[in-house]
Amino acid sequence: MPLLVAAAGAQALSLEPLGRYDTGLIQAGQGTAGETAALRGDRLYVTNADDVSLDIVDVSNPTQPQLQRRVSLAAYGGSVTSVAVSSRNLIAVAVTAAKKTDPGSVVFLTPAGQVIRTATVGALPDMVTFTPDGDRLLVANEGEPDCYGAGCTDPEGTVSIVRVVPMLPRLPVQTVGFSGVAMPDGVRIFGPGATPAQDVEPEYITVDPTGARAFVTLQENNAIAEIDIRTAQVTRVRALGYKDLDGAPVTSTFEVTGLPGIGATAAGQALTLGGFSGLFYEGQTDDGKLKFVTHTDRGPNGEPTGSLRPFLLPDFSPRIVRLELDRSTGQVALTGQVALRLPDGSALTGLPNTAIAGANANSPYNDEVPVDLRGNVLPRQALGADLEGIAVDANGHFWMADEYRPAIYHFDPTGLLIERLVPIGTAAAAGAPAGSFGTEVLPAVLAQRRQNRGFEAIALQDGKVYAFVQSPLRNPTTLANSALNAMRNIRVVEFDPATQATRQFLYVMDNPAPLNADDSIADKIGDAAAMPGGGFLVVERDDDAAPADQVAQITKKIYAFNLTGATDITAKDVLYGGKSLDQMSSSELAAVGVTPLAKVLHVDLASAGYDKVQKVEGLAYIDANTLAVINDNDFGVAGINIDNATGTFTLLPGYQPEPVLLGIVSTSGLDASDRDNVVNIRNWPVYGMYQPDAVASFMAGRRTYLITANEGDARDYDGFAEEERARSVRSSYPAAIQPVLNDNLQLGRLTVTRAPPGGDYSRPYVFGTRSFSIWDAATGDQVWDSGAEIEARTAAAFPGNFNSNNDANTFDDRSDNKGPEPEGVAVGTVAGRSYAFVGLERIGGVMVYDVTDPAAPDFVDYVNPRSFDGDAVGPDSGPEVVRFIEAKDSPTRTPMLVVANEITGSVNLWRLTPSAARPCSDRSGGGPLLRVRCRAAQWRDRH
Repeated sequence: MPLLVAAAGAQALSLEPLGRYDTGLIQAGQGTAGETAALRGDRLYVTNADDVSLDIVDVSNPTQPQLQRRVSLAAYGGSVTSVAVSSRNLIAVAVTAAKKTDPGSVVFLTPAGQVIRTATVGALPDMVTFTPDGDRLLVANEGEPDCYGAGCTDPEGTVSIVRVVPMLPRLPVQTVGFSGVAMPDGVRIFGPGATPAQDVEPEYITVDPTGARAFVTLQENNAIAEIDIRTAQVTRVRALGYKDLDGAPVTSTFEVTGLPGIGATAAGQALTLGGFSGLFYEGQTDDGKLKFVTHTDRGPNGEPTGSLRPFLLPDFSPRIVRLELDRSTGQVALTGQVALRLPDGSALTGLPNTAIAGANANSPYNDEVPVDLRGNVLPRQALGADLEGIAVDANGHFWMADEYRPAIYHFDPTGLLIERLVPIGTAAAAGAPAGSFGTEVLPAVLAQRRQNRGFEAIALQDGKVYAFVQSPLRNPTTLANSALNAMRNIRVVEFDPATQATRQFLYVMDNPAPLNADDSIADKIGDAAAMPGGGFLVVERDDDAAPADQVAQITKKIYAFNLTGATDITAKDVLYGGKSLDQMSSSELAAVGVTPLAKVLHVDLASAGYDKVQKVEGLAYIDANTLAVINDNDFGVAGINIDNATGTFTLLPGYQPEPVLLGIVSTSGLDASDRDNVVNIRNWPVYGMYQPDAVASFMAGRRTYLITANEGDARDYDGFAEEERARSVRSSYPAAIQPVLNDNLQLGRLTVTRAPPGGDYSRPYVFGTRSFSIWDAATGDQVWDSGAEIEARTAAAFPGNFNSNNDANTFDDRSDNKGPEPEGVAVGTVAGRSYAFVGLERIGGVMVYDVTDPAAPDFVDYVNPRSFDGDAVGPDSGPEVVRFIEAKDSPTRTPMLVVANEITGSVNLWRLTPSAARPCSDRSGGGPLLRVRCRAAQWRDRH
């Protein structure tokens, strides 16, 4: 998607909460209330399904809605399902029969609640709407079966057209059925033993602005029917097709050019800034540029000879570098550098720390021997750093990871060192005074890192610091490098700055066997990032890169994980029969009571197009479907020959220094598991059935367009239950995807249909697409689809309650089953522009888009009055119906939005006005609603 450069929060439409009506029935023990609502003038009409009643509410002062009358409709049936009010102020309420397969009724009332007529309609009337002139009422009669099999009843799904002008003593009702209607390929007709007329289930109706045609969603059938209202005939049924949710992630790559010089060698050879070894996303500028911080490692150096590591610039001081990406121009600008300094204000260096007598390259605590280009040994620096990761806290402090000790560095916003944290025993091992190398609070076992493979990544989560060891520890210390190369377990260290307590967890890398002699091993990580909601991302990498290496042998993969269920190994960190936890297989770990971190693939960078760099050492989380990565180009001196006699270097034959490439990785698809405990929106080998619930129509130019809320729905009856977990039917699908279907962290728990369209078992089909779509009403072509935006925006707005259910304040609870469930949709015009309002049944709230250009909608706002604090759900949850109220029909004489919430039995009233909202850069209050809007708006501006 193109980046929108409007400032975050700069909106063309303002949604102001006006008032709220509470039926009070949920607190009184009713299961469902406030499910649908309609408004005209100073009256709000609200249906209560289980109470079988209609509330008539005075909204002449919409800030204080007052119940005028509760009208019992129990005499007319078993439940009320929908309400509409006509342009002539006639109220219509759909009432189902006590036995749902019997014909239902529509009850017509005055605004005061007097019943004046009834009409008999089809089975299970579920939605009513008037034509624009108010002359006719259309009713969607779902006609659900009571069961399938012998003795069951499956009525036909129909649409009733009731003529209400003139108001005759007996209202004429025309029944529009589907018997004999051609059903094109792709329309799902799958109820056991059902005819097409029985199988279709009309769900929702929109009447086009001319009043001539009606469009009806056939939800379970994944289709839309068009009806000629004058002739009361179905003119066509269109299959909506299926959404491929396996679209590969895409990387946009931007070269960082114009980097400044960093000095020259003693022999006068100039060197350029590079060696970027971490990445953190800092937000965006007012004009939409993406801001990042990265940093150098210890400085330009050559390959070691034995333990001798040549430093090209011995006095080089590591620094933090700020970058800004303008995606509209493709330019990456270096906007600043932060010099890193020791507590006394002197420059930090990148030189090693320790020289332990009698030690070698395999000894704990010991470092390489630094030399200059003439081979002269350089002095160690006790606090010298080889920095490999960065995170920025809320106060602007920098937390950085170091490979040497390993160590955690804490700098203030100016780059002044506040504290360095190192393994216990460091000073004693080096024969130095206590505190020489920093505060010794980290576990001593970390000093058994492979030389110069200490901490490679760092992340902040919930006030704690998480540092990631680059590759497996040399544990026990007798292990040779060849053994380490084949090991897979690395350590993640949790450090609590408040208490200085630590915990340790095991992360298991893939580290696959090399495909050939040229395939470098992926025995290391490159970087990590925290995700809102409690999860982490980590890069596993090798040193291969295209075009020299085939994509198939390049291993650069980003995995997501959460700490949930993992074992703190601190108390178990001993040898078991001479074998350490670092060496063990998963089964061996289980045998000693250790559960490693459970990971799931998020992005394969090579497949996503970020394959032309060797060392992916920077990873930043931008939002739920956008990441940034950057490479360490080793300052352009990764392949050099050093002449000690002259103190000069030359590039090796065939060596081409890598450019610095900033990659923006965009994912699509869905979050498919409620067991991975992370936001993992990515591509999966599944198809989505659109299966819209609500539909709305509008004009753009001279064409009519439809907007559908693609909720998804399944049949679940005695005799036929459609829903299955993907894992339970995995054997029906190709062997290549069965491992993914068998894994509960991936697709194992995803709810899929056991009746795939056309008997297609190439991939599972899921219910709904977690999106809304715009369709050309004349051709049936899809003009636009929101893709993964709804999940991504709700993740940004409520990271701790992503994909929550509507009846409990949970996290990730609905990822396996339709996600946020876009259910309601309305469209209206404000100040000459068309807006779509999409209600999200599960997590709650309404997404607002400008659809004036149907092919290129713009996100405007996300409003959600639900609070996730504590266990109580509310004050408003479970939006079922969304209504746009024109100014002429509004009590305020300005456009309004009405949202009916069935879980809390409440209705929200919003004023709609064209305006520019307060910029999100203004942090002086605004409350939780503004913060939700800002997080969603900032997502918009990045895409």
